[in-house]
Amino acid sequence: MLIPPEPDPKDPKDASATLVLRRTFAASRERVFRAWITPGALEAWFRPRGQSMTVHALDARVGGSFHFELENGNAIVGSYLQFVPPEKLAFTWSGEAASGRRSVVTLDFIDKGDQTEVVLTHEGLKPEIRARAEGGWPSMLDTLAALLASPWPDV
Repeated sequence: MLIPPEPDPKDPKDASATLVLRRTFAASRERVFRAWITPGALEAWFRPRGQSMTVHALDARVGGSFHFELENGNAIVGSYLQFVPPEKLAFTWSGEAASGRRSVVTLDFIDKGDQTEVVLTHEGLKPEIRARAEGGWPSMLDTLAALLASPWPDV
């Protein structure tokens, strides 16, 4: 579900630069969190525009970084800003797919008993990149839901 961003009264153009998504998964908060930091799981579900992705580096801790390469040769790189298992992740996001611009993705994992709600906030997007993210993130979250519904051993 897309939630329109709250406009920043100081900068009315800022509203288009943020994307907020909410998604509930039928899995424990710990399992959903691990799916975001486990290379094998990420390679199974994190498929922007359906492309396969290879994790070249992933050091999931504050100050650690990641480097993913898509099948088209584009890279997605970033650094972890917050790492609070299993509650919160925040990381920078940049690469060719983001037109070289650095943005920030924040994930809040909310315990709902046998389900987990994830609130994904992607800030600092150019309007044209936000439009692509509106299509990309939901499809990847659909793939994540399918992975979490399976007996995947890595998560």
